[in-house]
Amino acid sequence: MTSSDIEYLELKKEVVESNSQLDLIFNSLPQSMALVDPSFEILRVNENFLSLYGVKNEDVVGKKCYNACFDRENVCDNCLVEKALKSKKTEKKIKSFPNGEICEMMARPVLNHDGEITHVLDIRTNITELVEKEREIRRIQFAMDQSTDEFWLFNKNWEVVYVSNSASDNLNYSIYELKNMPLGRINMIDRIENLPDLFNQLRKKKNLRIESVQFKKDGTTYPCEMNLSYFADQDEYIYAVVRNITKRKQRENALIESIEKAEKALNLKSTFLANMSHEIRTPMNAIIGFSQLIMEEELDDQTKKELKAEILENSNYLLSIISDIMEISQIESGNRIADSKEFNVSEMLTRLYNEFKPLTTDNLNLDLNILLSEEQMVLKNDSNIISKILSHLLRNAFKFSNKGLIVLGCSFDEKKECVHFYVEDSGIGISREFFTEIFEPFNQLNPMIKGTGIGLTICKGLATIIGTKIKVESYQGKGSTFSFNIKTNS
Repeated sequence: MTSSDIEYLELKKEVVESNSQLDLIFNSLPQSMALVDPSFEILRVNENFLSLYGVKNEDVVGKKCYNACFDRENVCDNCLVEKALKSKKTEKKIKSFPNGEICEMMARPVLNHDGEITHVLDIRTNITELVEKEREIRRIQFAMDQSTDEFWLFNKNWEVVYVSNSASDNLNYSIYELKNMPLGRINMIDRIENLPDLFNQLRKKKNLRIESVQFKKDGTTYPCEMNLSYFADQDEYIYAVVRNITKRKQRENALIESIEKAEKALNLKSTFLANMSHEIRTPMNAIIGFSQLIMEEELDDQTKKELKAEILENSNYLLSIISDIMEISQIESGNRIADSKEFNVSEMLTRLYNEFKPLTTDNLNLDLNILLSEEQMVLKNDSNIISKILSHLLRNAFKFSNKGLIVLGCSFDEKKECVHFYVEDSGIGISREFFTEIFEPFNQLNPMIKGTGIGLTICKGLATIIGTKIKVESYQGKGSTFSFNIKTNS
């Protein structure tokens, strides 16, 4: 064997080894690989290529790629190899195959030193799993964006890594603004918790629930519930689901308010029973005591006359207490209803004036002031309720006035088309801070003055029944005016 024969055999061996190594490298790659020359002839393929197209090596090597792979006589439309040959650049596209796989197809030209294409490497990467994951992420993203809950991802320094569109919609900030904004600008949590300590708690407990407040771009706020979860992969993160709990807070506050009202009502009922027991016992004791005294024969006629007057006064007071108790009971039970009938305003006010005129003194007078035309004089409403309201207001006026003038009157309000009733006095007056309190049961400005403390409460309840509201104007030491309006078309 000549030296040239030996040299040939060694060279052949090297080529075989190189091809074997190239095949090994080619077949170890996860992508489908084919080496194509500028004439579209397939020079080499790997096993993934054969598996993708369901062919054998001898079926494709040495054949045109468009014929071997697609059984065509001519170059395929939008052929990547053809595009790469023309552009001398890598060309890419995504293609779905009949077996359900999705591949990223790439044609990468191989150039020599002169810049000429010697081969084209046809690479096809199976991205089916990646595409499915992307679809799943998009579905999750869509579901998150449709939710009114906000989804946040923070790193261990509480910096925003991810935020859902729902948070952007709720807070009126863009996603970019939210990602680059300190947490304290959009949430009160850093004022409620020490954030490093909170992160360490999450690392141990994995999940925590915290109530906080979110700050919107326009400066308004809303209460929120934050469900925080800790997880770690290459780094540590906090995942937060933030829910607007405004409605829940409103329900909670309404429940608390209802409980407070119920407790207040219970306390008022206890106070009512205690007060009424005292108020009834006082005149009752006077009536019994004076009745026993008047039966003694040695009393002179003048003393008996005075005792009879005391008995009558206390009897009337006892009757008014019982009347007030029945009235407020009917109002609270809802059994008191209005009985609308036509009545003459002047006649009603004159009757009240005559009833209260005897209470006047040398220092305290009562005037009647009716400023209505003949047509305005007739109203359709519950005259009994209106009379009771005015009676209570007059009784209070006399109670808290020692001198000056009390005016019972009415006028017509052209603008509101209503009759304006009022009782004006020159008594002790009321501070503005007590304007609401005086209508609550048993709120007496001067406990030393005899009374049940429910007169104005009854007035308020009766006014509501006939569709009006008691108003008060007063200055301490300068008297008070209580008034209400009755529509002419009531």
